[in-house]
Amino acid sequence: MASPPSQGGVDLVPPGREGPVALVRRWWRSRGQHRPLRYWLLFRGVPVLVAFVALFIANGLVIGWRNAYDVMLAITSPAATSSPALAWLLSLAGWLVGPAVAGAVVGYMITAEIQGRRKKKFDELFREDHHD
Repeated sequence: MASPPSQGGVDLVPPGREGPVALVRRWWRSRGQHRPLRYWLLFRGVPVLVAFVALFIANGLVIGWRNAYDVMLAITSPAATSSPALAWLLSLAGWLVGPAVAGAVVGYMITAEIQGRRKKKFDELFREDHHD
């Protein structure tokens, strides 16, 4: 098999693979390309969820998985566990974080849907027309 004719150019070596630091840096710099809901979920929701899951796992290992579940849902008092300080944090997180994240996502989705369907400006919707 004959080699392709040379056109007088310089043979370039393909770039090497990116390292993990470069991959993370490129991923972080490209975060602005995401739509607002996806951006919020990836860069605000996931860190909160990871912290919440870590707290639940810590409580599950210390006070037991069933007790951690009951404390998180406010079925059992955190004071009635073997480690009340850790259980109080889980109880507070279960009471605040879960509904707050769910409400934020649903609220954002509803707002985005309303704005997408709005055909008139807000001022035009409530303008009083006086026809005599």
